[in-house]
Amino acid sequence: MGAGVTDSKIPSKRFILAFMQGTSRKSLGLVVLLVVGLAAAALVVLVGTLADASLRERWRAERQGELGGLRATLEGEINGAANLTAGLIAEVVLNEGIDPLHFDRHARELMRERSLLRNITLAPGNVIAMVHPLAGNEAALGLDLLNHPTQGAATRLMLASGRPVLAGPVTLAQGGQALIHRVPIYLNGDDNGTRGRYWGLMSTPIDFDRLIVAVGLGDPALPYRVALRGIDGQGDRGPVFWGDASVFEAPDAFLLDVHVLEGSWRMAALPLGEPPSHAWLLLGSRALALLLALMTISVVAHLLRVGRRLAESEQLHRELAEQMQDVLFQTDASQRVNYLNPAWTQLSGRPVSACLGLPWSELLHPDDRQRARGRCTEFIAARGGEYDEAFRVIDAAGKVREVVVRAGLHRNARAEVVGTVGLIIDVTERRQMETRLAVASSLFERSGEAIVVFDADGVVQAVNPAFSRITGFRAAAVVGTVFDPFAAQTGEPTLATLWRAMRDGDAWQGESEARRASGESYPVALSATAVRDADGHLLQCLLILADISERKEKERAVEYLALHDSLTGLANRVQLGSRFEQGAAQARRAGHGMALLYFDLDGFKPLNDHHGHEAGDRMLCHVALRLRDAVRDSDVVARVGGDEFAILLSRVDTPEGARTVAAKVVEALNAPMRHGGGELRIGASIGIALFPAHGTTLDELMRVADRAMYQVKARGRGGWWVAELP
Repeated sequence: MGAGVTDSKIPSKRFILAFMQGTSRKSLGLVVLLVVGLAAAALVVLVGTLADASLRERWRAERQGELGGLRATLEGEINGAANLTAGLIAEVVLNEGIDPLHFDRHARELMRERSLLRNITLAPGNVIAMVHPLAGNEAALGLDLLNHPTQGAATRLMLASGRPVLAGPVTLAQGGQALIHRVPIYLNGDDNGTRGRYWGLMSTPIDFDRLIVAVGLGDPALPYRVALRGIDGQGDRGPVFWGDASVFEAPDAFLLDVHVLEGSWRMAALPLGEPPSHAWLLLGSRALALLLALMTISVVAHLLRVGRRLAESEQLHRELAEQMQDVLFQTDASQRVNYLNPAWTQLSGRPVSACLGLPWSELLHPDDRQRARGRCTEFIAARGGEYDEAFRVIDAAGKVREVVVRAGLHRNARAEVVGTVGLIIDVTERRQMETRLAVASSLFERSGEAIVVFDADGVVQAVNPAFSRITGFRAAAVVGTVFDPFAAQTGEPTLATLWRAMRDGDAWQGESEARRASGESYPVALSATAVRDADGHLLQCLLILADISERKEKERAVEYLALHDSLTGLANRVQLGSRFEQGAAQARRAGHGMALLYFDLDGFKPLNDHHGHEAGDRMLCHVALRLRDAVRDSDVVARVGGDEFAILLSRVDTPEGARTVAAKVVEALNAPMRHGGGELRIGASIGIALFPAHGTTLDELMRVADRAMYQVKARGRGGWWVAELP
C-alpha cells in the first residue's frame, strides 16, 4: 500500500471511535466539525491538484493546437499537389488519350501553378510515353513501370486497388527525395461508377525536400523536434523517414495522424523545453490542508478528552454502525476481522457471519491482498500515522467494486495497539461519474466543431470555444438567450425544423446557411441529439455545427474543372454533351431543331510555330472571347480540341439560321489580336450539321459537321458549309 489518495484522513483510533460511540448532541457536533475540517483540508488539496493538472493540460492543448495547424498545412500541400492534375486526367479520359503537344502545353501550365511537382509523366499501358519537363528526364521515356524493379510494387498496388497511391518518400536518381503520386486512368466509365477500360497511369513526383520547407518543418526556429514515419502511407506501421526516430520513443511526445490520399503518416513532435512547473501550488495547498486538518483534529481531540467516555457511547456506536452506508470494520492484532456492520452485505452480497475470523485482506480482490497485508503490517508496526488506500472488492455476482479503506489503530485502555478499526467506502459510482464527466468536459472544450446546448424552451445553456471561433459570437452574448444562428436563411427557419425533429425523435441531421457575427453567411452541417429524462420528456438539445465552407468551395471548383476548358474557360466536351442532351429533349418536346457548328482555326499551327505557344494560347483566349460575343446566351460555345471549337445553337429551324450564325462567327474572328506591336489574324472553316436531319446524337452531328468542314477547306478555307441532307 502507499500514501492516501482520497478525500479525507483518519489519523488515529480515537477519532474513529468518537464517530462510532458518541452518545450526545455535543459528540455529534464534534464529529461534524471533524468531518467538515478534514473535508475542507481534502478540498484544498483537491483544488490545488486540479489547478496544477488544469494548467498542464492547457499547456498541452496549446501545443496540440499548434501541431494541428502544422499537420493541416502538410496535408494541404500534399493534397493540393496531388489534386492539381485532375484537369489533365479529365482531358485524357474525354479524348481517350492525348497527343504530346496538348500534354506538354497542359503540363507546363500545371507546373507553373505548383512548384512542388518535379515533373508530370503519362504512361499509357504503364509505359512512360510523355514527360514534362523533358530536359533531364529523357531516360524515363519508354520505362515499363509495371515491371520496374523499384517502382513495380507501387504500380501493382495501384492497379489492385484501382485508386491513386502515394509512395515514398524515395530517393530520386536526379537527386533529392520525392513522394510519387500515381493515378490510374480508366476510359469509357458509366454513370453508375463502373470503371471503363484501363488506359494507363499518371505519375507526378512531389518534391519532398521543398515540401518540408513549404510546411515549415525545416525552420530552425520551429519550437519542436519533429519526426515522420509511415513510408508509402503505412501510418504507425511504417519506418521513420524524416527527423529523429527517438522522438517517437519520448513519453511526452505528441502523436498526430497525417492523412495522405488512401494512407496516412504518423507525426511525432516533442516541444523544446519543459512544461511549466507549478510545484509551489501543490506544496502550498497541501501545507494549508495539513494546517487546517491539524487545527481541526487538535480542537476535536481536546474536546473529546474532556467530555467523553468510551463506555457510555457503545450503544450509540452499534446503532450508528448498523445504519451507515459505508462498511465499518474492526480487526485484531493478527489482522483478522472481528466486526463488520450490515453495510458489508449490501456492498459484497456476502453474509457478515461468513467473513468474521478471516484475515481482513480476504475481503478484497485477490490481486490486492498481498499489497493490503504488507501495508497493514507496516501501519501497525509504525504505531501511528494514517491509513487511506484504494482497493477492489468482488461481490457475490462477480462484479468488481472500487473501494477506499480508511483505518486507524485500535488501542485498549492501556494504550496498547490491539488491532485496527476503519471504514470501507464504495466509490465505484463516483469514480465512473468522475470519468464520464471528465471525458464529456474534455470533448466539449476541445471539439473542433461548434457545440450549442439548448434547454427544452430553446434557451442557450452553454457553448464551447469552437462556437465563438466559428461564428464570431462570444459565449456571454448568447448564453441565456434564444439565439438563432440561422437568421441569414430565407424561408422556414432551421431551428423550427430542428425542434419538430426533437419532438418526434432523438436525433436530426441536415445542412443549412448560418450567419457569423459579422453578418457573413456560410454553409454548415448540423447534427442534433435530444437529452430526455426517465419519462421521455425533453430536457436538453445538443446541436453540433460544422463550417463546411471549404468543402463547398472545393466541390464547386472540382465541378468547374470537370465542365470547362482550363485555358479559355469555355465549355469542354463533357458540358457540351450534357447541354446537347438537355437541348435535344427540349427540341423534341417543342418540335424545333438545333444546329452544330464545328470548326478549327485556319493558320493556327503556323501562328503557333512562328510566334510561340504563348501567342497561340493568347489567340485561343481571343477566339473564345469573340465567339461568346457572337452567339446568344442560350447557345453553347465549347473547345473540344487544341484549336477545335463547336457551337451548339439551341433553336434553329432552317439551314439559313445556322448560316447566319456562321457568318457572324467568321466576321467576329476577322478581328485582329494585338501582339508585339503588330496584329495577328486567324480564320475558320465551319462545318454545319442540323438536328435531327443529320443525326440525333452529338457524335453523329460531330461526324457530319467534321465532313462539312473539310468541304470548306477543300474550297480554299474560310467560310462555312451546311452538310448535304441524307
